[in-house]
Amino acid sequence: RVTRADGDEVLQVRLPLGIEQYEMNGRPDGLRPEGEESWFRHYSNQAENNPWNIELEEGDFQNLKDECLLYYYRYLLFFQLGEYELCSRDTLRNIKVLDFATRHFPPEICASLEQYRPYILRMYCMSEALGTIESGGDISEALQILSEGISNIENLPEMGSNKIFQLERRNSLRAAEELRQQLLRMLPPDPLSEIRRKLAEAIEEEDYEEAARLRDSLEADEEHSETG
Repeated sequence: RVTRADGDEVLQVRLPLGIEQYEMNGRPDGLRPEGEESWFRHYSNQAENNPWNIELEEGDFQNLKDECLLYYYRYLLFFQLGEYELCSRDTLRNIKVLDFATRHFPPEICASLEQYRPYILRMYCMSEALGTIESGGDISEALQILSEGISNIENLPEMGSNKIFQLERRNSLRAAEELRQQLLRMLPPDPLSEIRRKLAEAIEEEDYEEAARLRDSLEADEEHSETG
């Protein structure tokens, strides 16, 4: 993060041949198409003001697609820097663009963006989950966010034989599940699970006296858990 002379912060990335600079808000390149925050805001306002007369062409879709790429570059950097709230903001914004495109453009045009929906959903749910923990939320809440995200990716409608969509969905499910497993290992141990493990060992070793004791302890703890 670098503070400019006007007091606003920007994100700068050092590359082998120079430096890239991203605005923290609005379009990453700082441009204002038609005086609006973004092409998406411009077209959304058109649709809101003239819902029955809006006319969008392939060039308009290309504007949205190019703009989504800019936001992708930025939210990927936000994720790498641990700026999870900002990553969530930008990924959600791109999801809304995809939803807008499916309402206003034919499927054959939308496919070039829609095929990346699994990846965007993955980045959104992962940044939401990690941001929840970072802001003081508990791990169980983050796990719920990830589970819902995984379900959303799994339930996406098929895109025929689109190989990019299939690859993105497969990779996204794997990445989200890997994070879920990492968070599960961070949960405090369940004392009842430990008793069940020892009970199984006692039965396997035919130590029935110990097994009976563990079974009584397990039943008492489960009853206490249900009532308390």
